[in-house]
Amino acid sequence: MGKLTWFPLPFGLVVVVVNFFAVRDVKGRLPTGPVEANEHIVPQAIDAFIPFAQGRIALLGAFFIAATMLFGLVEFGLSRRPAGLMLGTGLLSAAYMAAMPVVYVLNPVTGYDAEFLDPSGGYATMPFDMGALSPPWYLPLLGLILVTAAIAQLLAVRGVVRRDTALPPSSPWNAWLLMLPLAFLLAFAAANLVSDQIARSAAHPGSFWEADYALRLMLQMWAFAVVPAAGLALHGILLRRHGVRPRSLLLVGVFTVVYLLTLPLVAWGNLLMYADEQSGFSEHLPGWREEVTNGILAAAALVQLATVPLLARRGKTQMTGAAAASK
Repeated sequence: MGKLTWFPLPFGLVVVVVNFFAVRDVKGRLPTGPVEANEHIVPQAIDAFIPFAQGRIALLGAFFIAATMLFGLVEFGLSRRPAGLMLGTGLLSAAYMAAMPVVYVLNPVTGYDAEFLDPSGGYATMPFDMGALSPPWYLPLLGLILVTAAIAQLLAVRGVVRRDTALPPSSPWNAWLLMLPLAFLLAFAAANLVSDQIARSAAHPGSFWEADYALRLMLQMWAFAVVPAAGLALHGILLRRHGVRPRSLLLVGVFTVVYLLTLPLVAWGNLLMYADEQSGFSEHLPGWREEVTNGILAAAALVQLATVPLLARRGKTQMTGAAAASK
């Protein structure tokens, strides 16, 4: 198997085994574990623990199997397309390493946080403190395994980049598309700031601290997305000036994943703007604000998803063409 493909599978196997032993340990502790609340649902919580843990372990195992298969598709399917291999490696590696904290949080022990049907017809929360019931070795060991998995992936990526560093550079015409993420975010911020000014000019004078907080929240969420967008713009400039290089393409893939992950955060902040505003300020916002700002975010995601294959295809033609000319 390739350098990228085999790394997730053994780590996934170790994660499954560690979770299995931790679940078995906790199963024996639950009947005598300290009850913090809702003592009447303790039997339900004990009975539901093993099915929950089995499903969660299966889910985490499926994640590592899927990661192995996707890396295999990228490495073997794009082995003759250097630009596509670099971009695909960056995209998948960034997503894979970003998932490591999620795997840690979604473990089947401390991640067991369910609600149970109460005899009164309502729902009762978990009666146990699963963190206290967790074996002392479990979370540190699980964290160490996941950190090692991320480091191993970085070493695998380094090997792929070194393998393709001999590719001669060429400048793709469509590298300028990497400027668009930053342009979309600037347009998003501008639309919100303009609509805010329109409302302030139309509203009666007064205290708009809730509106000020909403705008500040949006700008904070927006700032998270600006960082990867600026990284994409910088690499667009580098690709235009210095041509297609493996490291640049790899980082374009990484920044793309980070950028796409931050866009929902921006959309969440945009949705919360003025949601609880009670001063009457929001009544004077232009009707187009929500449609325009959400449309900009949707277009930003779609355009970036289209840019990556366009860049990979053009880069592939130029890189392989240049390689043939150098022979």
